[in-house]
Amino acid sequence: MATTDRQNRLLVAEDWRKIYQSFQQADFKSYDFETLRRTMVAYLKENYPDDFNDYVESSEYVALIDLIAYVAQALSFRVDLNARENFLETAERRNSVLRLARLINYNAKRNKPATGLLKVDAITTTQNVRDSSGTNLSNSTIVWNDSANSNYREQFTAILNAANQTGQLFGSPRESGKIGGISTEVYTLSSLQSDLPMFDFVKSVGGVSRQFEVVPSTINDSENIYESDPIPGSGLTYTYRTDGSGDSSNNTGFFFLFKQGKIKQTEFNIDSSITNYVYPLSATNVNDSDVWLYKLDQFGQLSQKWTKVPSLSGNNAIYNSLSKSERNIYNVVTKVDDGVDFVFGDGNFSNVPLGSFRTYYRVSDNAKIAIQPADIQNVQVAVPYVDANGAQQTLTLTMGLKSSVYNSAATESSASIKEKAGQVYYSQNRMITAEDYQVVPLSASQEIVKVRSVNRTASGISRAKEILDPTGAYSNVNVFAEDGMLYREESTQKFTFNFNNKTEIQSIIDTSVESKLKEAYARHFYYLKYAPKDLSSLSATWNSTTTGTNTNTGYFTSGGALVVGDSATSNLKFAKVGSLVKFTSPDTREFFNNTLVTAGTSEAEDRAWAKIGAVVLDGANAGVGNLEDGTGPITLNDIIPNGSVINAVIPAFTTSFSATLEADLINRIVEYEEFGLRYDQDSEEWKVITSTNLSTGTVFDTARQGDTSGTNLDASWWFKLTNNGNTYTVTYRKLDYIFESEAQNKFHYDAEEKIYDYKSGKSVKDTVKILKTNSIVSTGNSIGYPISWQVVDTVTEVDGFQDNRKVKVGFVDDDDDGVVDNPELFDIIIEPDTSPTTKFVFFEKYISYDTIERYRPYAATNFLVSKNESDITLSSTTYTDGQFFYFYDADEDVVKTYSSTTNTLTTTTDYIARRGRSSISFQYKHHAGQDTRIDPSVSNIVDVYLLERTYDNLFRVWLQDGGTKPLEATSDQLRINYSGTLNPLKSLSDQIIYHPVKYKILFGSNADEELQATFKVVKNKKTNVTDAVIKTRVIAAINEFFALDNWDFGDAFYFTELAAYIHNQLAPDLLTAVIVPNQSGQSFGSLFQINSAADEIFISGATVDDVSIITALGANQLAVSGTVVTSTSTATTNTTTGSAVSGSTTTSSGSSSSSGSSGSGY
Repeated sequence: MATTDRQNRLLVAEDWRKIYQSFQQADFKSYDFETLRRTMVAYLKENYPDDFNDYVESSEYVALIDLIAYVAQALSFRVDLNARENFLETAERRNSVLRLARLINYNAKRNKPATGLLKVDAITTTQNVRDSSGTNLSNSTIVWNDSANSNYREQFTAILNAANQTGQLFGSPRESGKIGGISTEVYTLSSLQSDLPMFDFVKSVGGVSRQFEVVPSTINDSENIYESDPIPGSGLTYTYRTDGSGDSSNNTGFFFLFKQGKIKQTEFNIDSSITNYVYPLSATNVNDSDVWLYKLDQFGQLSQKWTKVPSLSGNNAIYNSLSKSERNIYNVVTKVDDGVDFVFGDGNFSNVPLGSFRTYYRVSDNAKIAIQPADIQNVQVAVPYVDANGAQQTLTLTMGLKSSVYNSAATESSASIKEKAGQVYYSQNRMITAEDYQVVPLSASQEIVKVRSVNRTASGISRAKEILDPTGAYSNVNVFAEDGMLYREESTQKFTFNFNNKTEIQSIIDTSVESKLKEAYARHFYYLKYAPKDLSSLSATWNSTTTGTNTNTGYFTSGGALVVGDSATSNLKFAKVGSLVKFTSPDTREFFNNTLVTAGTSEAEDRAWAKIGAVVLDGANAGVGNLEDGTGPITLNDIIPNGSVINAVIPAFTTSFSATLEADLINRIVEYEEFGLRYDQDSEEWKVITSTNLSTGTVFDTARQGDTSGTNLDASWWFKLTNNGNTYTVTYRKLDYIFESEAQNKFHYDAEEKIYDYKSGKSVKDTVKILKTNSIVSTGNSIGYPISWQVVDTVTEVDGFQDNRKVKVGFVDDDDDGVVDNPELFDIIIEPDTSPTTKFVFFEKYISYDTIERYRPYAATNFLVSKNESDITLSSTTYTDGQFFYFYDADEDVVKTYSSTTNTLTTTTDYIARRGRSSISFQYKHHAGQDTRIDPSVSNIVDVYLLERTYDNLFRVWLQDGGTKPLEATSDQLRINYSGTLNPLKSLSDQIIYHPVKYKILFGSNADEELQATFKVVKNKKTNVTDAVIKTRVIAAINEFFALDNWDFGDAFYFTELAAYIHNQLAPDLLTAVIVPNQSGQSFGSLFQINSAADEIFISGATVDDVSIITALGANQLAVSGTVVTSTSTATTNTTTGSAVSGSTTTSSGSSSSSGSSGSGY
C-alpha cells in the first residue's frame, strides 16, 4: 500500500482523489457581494423591466441593492462559518474540534510531562550514623561507586536505613518486583512534611528554564515505576534497582522519580445533589496524567479518593471499564489550552457528588522536550526526617540523570485529533483485527508517528514450557550442521566528505576515520598483514609465580630473568602492555586447561596465547625475577604453565591517533593535501605518508613502508586521502572473515543487543564453533580441539538485503579489551599456504527472487586453480570446452573460461573465488536477551514496529546540524512507555513485542559508504536558472519524495520513481537525472533498487554537495568505473567483492555492516 499511495500522491496527475478534491474546492454557489449584486440586478431587469430601470450608481435603488448584497454576504459568511464548525473535518476552532471529537467518544490528549529517574550520586546526613568499622558518617559525603572508598555501599545503606520508616530496612522493602527485567525495591523515608512529599528544582533544558519535581514513586500492580497518589505527610519514596551489571551501571543504585511541572491544588464545594454535575477547573496546561480528586471530611482532611475514569475511547462517568462496584467516579474532559472539566455521574451508574472536594493536578510545560543526562546533574534535595530517637535530622541527596528522557509531548494538535478520532471510533478502542493493530497504537500517544504490526502465530505450545522462537530473536539457539564455509574477504572501501572549518574536520577524523580502527575488520587486517616478532631464538621460557582467576604473574627467563619493553634490545622490546605472546610446549606435551598434558589428549592444543596485562619496571626486577611481595613483575591475562617456551610476540595495535598527529592531519586537510596514513608496528604509532611517497596501487605491502625517496613506493597505507579541490575521498582497507551455511542453518544476530552473564561478569557472545572432528589437510588428522569464532556482524548487501545464511565472524575476545585471544584461528583450520590451489571456495552469480543479481556457493571441482595464467598450456586435447580456470596471483585474481574452438581463455564475471574452506562441521550458538520473553500461553505473537516523534525530530536535526547521532529507543523502553496503554486494549490471546524503528540514510555523507552517491543532472541549456538553484531544487524534490508519509517500514526504494518525481518538479529546467555510486567498485545502476529491513525506514541525507551538473550522459561525465548495468537488476555480491588472495586488495563495496534481524528464521 505504501508504494501505491506514494506513487498516487507524487506522480499520478489524474488520481481520482485529486480530481474529487479539486471539485470539492469549486465554488458552485458564491455568496460574495459582487455576485449577489449582479444576481439581483439581473433579476430586476428580467422580472421588473418597467418598474426598475434606473441603474446608475447614484440611484437610491442601487444603494438599496448594495445594502442588501452586503447584508446577504455577511449572513452567508456567518452561516458557512458556523456550518463548517459542525463537522470535524472542517472545524477550525479548537473548542469545536474537541467537542466534535467527544461526540464519537474520542478523548483528546493533553500535554505529557517529561518523566524519569534520578540516580543518587552522593548522600549526606546530619545524624550520627556509624558503619561496621565504627566510623561516624555524620556530615560526611558518601559517593556511590567511589573507587577510593571500598565501604561506600555499606555506608550508603546505613544512612538510608537510618532515614527510612520503621520496618523498611534495606532488604525489607514496602514493594518489590521486576520492572523491565530489573529487580526493583521501593522504600519510604521518614520525611518530616505535613504537606505533599515533593521537592522541586529548576534546570535549563534546551536553553529554557524549566521546573521539575522529585515525587514519591510506586510499582504496585504495574510494569512501570509511576507516581504515588499525592497524600500529605505520607513520606517520600524511592527505589533501589539492580540489573546485575555492577554498581557502575546506570541501572544499579538508588533512584528518585521526577516529573516536569508543578503540582497544584484546588478545593471546591458542591452544596446540592446535581446529576451530571460539571465542575470547570480554572487552570491551563494541566497535563494528561496527573489529576487526582479527594473528598474532604469535616476537618478539611482527605477522607476518600474518587476514581478517575481511564481516558479511553468510549469511557465516561456513565459507561466505563471500571468495576460496577466502583461508584465514586468522575471523568476529566479536555478543554482549550489544556484546561479541564470534572464531569460526574447521574446517580444511577455512579454516585452524585456532594460536599467538599480537593483536587491535585500538575501543570506542565506544553512542549516536546528532549532531556539529556548533562541537562540534569548535581540536583540537591534536603529531606527533613525524624530519627529513631525522635530527633529532627536532614538527609541531603545529590542526584543526576543517567539516561536521556524523551517521553514528554505537547498537547494533541487539532490535525491529529481529526485524523485519529475516526480511526479510534472504527476500532472501538480494542485491538482484534489486523487493521486495529495498524491504527490503535497511533492514538495511544502523540509520540507515535508511524506504526506497522505483523502477526506471527505460535499456537499449540504447552503453557508449562517457555516458547522457542526459531528465528533466535527471543530464544537461545544451539544448532549443529556440516555444510559450513569459512573464507576471508579483503577489500578497500571509500567515503567522501566536505568541510567548512577545522571543527568539522576534527569530527570527521574522530567519527569516520579513527573509529574504524576499533572495528573487527581492522584487527583482522593487522593480524594478517603484520608478522609476529620472533622470540624462538632466545630459547626463553615462562617462569610462573602466582595464579588467580584468569591472571598469572611471573617473568621470562633464559638462564636468568629477561628484561622486556624499552629496557630490552631483543624482540622482547615489543613485549609491552597490550601485546600478545605466543607460547609453545617445551617438549611433546600440549596445552589443556592451563596445564601441559600428554600429546593426543582430547581437546589439547599445540600452542597458547596470552596478553600482557601489566609490567612492573623492566619486567625482570633488575634481574632478580620476582618482586618483594612474592608476585612476578609481568602479569598475563591467562594462566600459562610454568616452563612454556615463548615463541613470538605481536605488538599492541594502537586504535587512536595522538593529538599531535590529529593536529597535523587537520592542517593538511585544510591545505587540501593528498596523503596516506600507515601504521608503524615497531613504534606502535600512526604516521603520515606524503603524496610523493604514497603508492598509487591498491595492493598492500610493508616492504617499502616508511620509504621517503619521493617515488611513490610506500604501499603500506591504511587510509588514503585524495581530493578534487573541493571534496575529499577517503579510501581505507578492510578484512572480513565470513562464515556461511550452504543450506542447513540460518543465523540471527543483532549488533545493538549486548547480552550480559551475571554469573561470569562477562558479555555473552554468539559463536560459531568449528568442531574438533574436522580434519587438517596437511596431516589428514582431525584438529583435535574445537576452534571458536565469535559473530561480529551481519552481512548486508548494497540493496539492503540481509543474507541470513552467512555472518561476519572474528577472533574471540573473551574479555572485550580489543585484544583477541588467538589470532591464528584461520591459519589453523584453513592452512592457506599449504597446497594453496586447494584452499579456495567459489561462488556463482544468479538472479534472485527479487530480480537482483547475487552470488551463491558453487562446487570447487568445476575449477582448475593455478597461480598464473602463464602456468597453463592450452590444448583442446587436455581441456574440455567451457572448463573454468582461476588464477589467484595478486596481479590477476580472475576466473576465465576455456573455448576449445579458439583455444583461448575468456574472462567471466559470473564466478568469484575466496580464500577459504567448505564442508566444515560446526556448532552455532545464539544467545537471546533476557529482557524479552514470549508468553507460551498466547496464540498470537504481534510484532509492533514503532517510530517515535522524538527520535524523528532529533534525527532530522542531526542530519542538518550534525552533533551526536541520536539512537532509537530500546525495545524495553517502548514496552515501558506504551504497554500500559496498549496491553489493556489487546486480545487476551495476543502477545505484543515492541520493536524500535531506525532511519536508513540514503545518499549523503552520513549514509553507509556503499549507499553514498552523486546525483548527476543535465540542465536545459535554454533555461536561465543558475546551477545553484538547480541543485537546491533537486535536493528539495528529493526531500519531498522521502517525506515520512510516503514510506513505510521495510519498503523498497526504486530510483526510477525518484527520477520521475524530480522531472515532474523541475521540468523544463532539467532534462535528465541519474544516480552514480561514490564507491568506485560499484557499477552504474547498483543503487537503482535498495531494500530496507522490517525495522528501517528511508530518509535522504543528500545535500547540494551531492548534486553535480553535467552536460551530457556520457561515460566521462558519469565517471563510471565498472560495467554499466542496463537492466533493472543490481550487480551486487553477497559480500564485499574483494580479492581472495592474501597480500592483495581490490576496490569494492558489495557488503556492509548492519544490525538487526538477518532473516526470517528456519
